[in-house]
Amino acid sequence: KFVYMMNTEQCLPDHLASSEAIGNATACDCEVMELSYKRPCNDTSLRHVEYLYGPSTSVGIGRNMLYEAAMARDQRFLYYIIMDDDVQLEAKDTLKIPNPWRAFERSLLLYEPAVAGSTWTTNGKRGDDCLWCLKTIFSDKKHLGCKFSSSSDFIPVVHFDAAFSAFHRRAAAHILPYVTTFENISVIFRQKIVVMKAEIMFRGSVVAHTSVTALNTKHRETVPKGKPSPSQMLTLLEVAEKGLPEEYKHSSVAREWREQGIEHAHVSSTLCLEPLKPLGN
Repeated sequence: KFVYMMNTEQCLPDHLASSEAIGNATACDCEVMELSYKRPCNDTSLRHVEYLYGPSTSVGIGRNMLYEAAMARDQRFLYYIIMDDDVQLEAKDTLKIPNPWRAFERSLLLYEPAVAGSTWTTNGKRGDDCLWCLKTIFSDKKHLGCKFSSSSDFIPVVHFDAAFSAFHRRAAAHILPYVTTFENISVIFRQKIVVMKAEIMFRGSVVAHTSVTALNTKHRETVPKGKPSPSQMLTLLEVAEKGLPEEYKHSSVAREWREQGIEHAHVSSTLCLEPLKPLGN
């Protein structure tokens, strides 16, 4: 059902190779595809892990190579999960959720959102002290006067971090691959385009898990990360719209992006939408 894809230096990191994470194909009902960018991996002990080799490949280009390879397979996955190789998933309540990996996967099958991420933080900023944690999301919702509840596994968001995100196969066909034109300016730009496409086409079905956090333990991508200027945001929006079906171009959501710019993720009416309900409800 799932394929996990990531760039890594050589082989699957130990923390991901455990059965608690994605090291056991039966436990995760998954395949794993990795692009090794420093040295080839010759480890064949995990039969569900496939390695590609792309020396000195950038993150964006590497992810596109993995997605292209996954789409070339005869097998069609329900979710394409793209992540950083240093990510660890943590549960908000370890008593209720003993394994955040399995909990996230179960939620995907129960709700089938178009795009799902977790709340996100970097090492040293655990808890609520980060830009895209629940505290910030609920603060934005409160500021907008939204009614909100955390009873659902997923809540609608605009932004989802590139460190860990799952794309339903129907959504992936419209959102991916990544646009890598702006890699030398800022890697944030490629994710902004993905976020724009996702909200314009699938508003309300782009969600964050309320009980699982992705922890970037290293967050080591060393290329530029500057935020886009207002004029650059308009350029990114134009690029995003070019990759969408005609009926979504110049939509009301695109108009909000155009008017609100980089603040849109914090002030969008998307944040006031009802949480997703399980399929069949």
